[in-house]
Order: sequence, then structure tokens, then C-alpha cells
Amino acid sequence: MKDSERTTFVCVAIAEFLSVYETERLVQELFTLEIDSRNIVVNQLLDPEETDKLSLLKARSAMQQKYVTQIEDLYPRSEFHICKVPVRSEEIRGLDLLKSFAAGLTGEQ
Repeated sequence: MKDSERTTFVCVAIAEFLSVYETERLVQELFTLEIDSRNIVVNQLLDPEETDKLSLLKARSAMQQKYVTQIEDLYPRSEFHICKVPVRSEEIRGLDLLKSFAAGLTGEQ
């Protein structure tokens, strides 16, 4: 695992605070273990030049719905609690946003 000519770890992140923070922790830990991790994939980026936002959102929603259905089929409600969290326009940072987010998770909203 420590031979960078034969092995490397590819980190995958999304461009949000928690993901960047966790990726940094991972890279530091891999560095400590002397495991190469020079590659980072930043996933789920929206193209700022995209002019037809509505079609992009519709396509993403349709794709997500397919996977939500798959999750519901794989994990029956009688055995699992599945919480569907909608995308938010802001990061969940600070006590007020965290409380609001938690209320949505527990159904208290």
C-alpha cells in the first residue's frame, strides 16, 4: 500500500464544508500512513455557465428519484428508517440552521 508506483488512493468529495473538512482529515491520515493520495475528485458540481437550469434540475431529480426508489426497495420501511433530505440553498452551519435541519429529520417541522 505504501508503494506509490503501484498504489494510490483517490479521494472523492463534494464542494461543501463537511466534505472538504473530512477529505482533509482523510488526506492527513493517509499521509501519516505513508499512503499516496494525490488524486482528489470533486463531484456533483453544477456548471456555472449552464443557462438552462430548469432542465438540469429536472434531469437530476429524475435520476435521484430512480435511486430513491431503489433504496426504498432494498430497505423496507418495516426494518429501516429512511430520511429524505431535500437540497438546501445554504450550508447547514450554525445552531439555528442545525436545529431546523434536525427538526426536518425527526419530522417535527
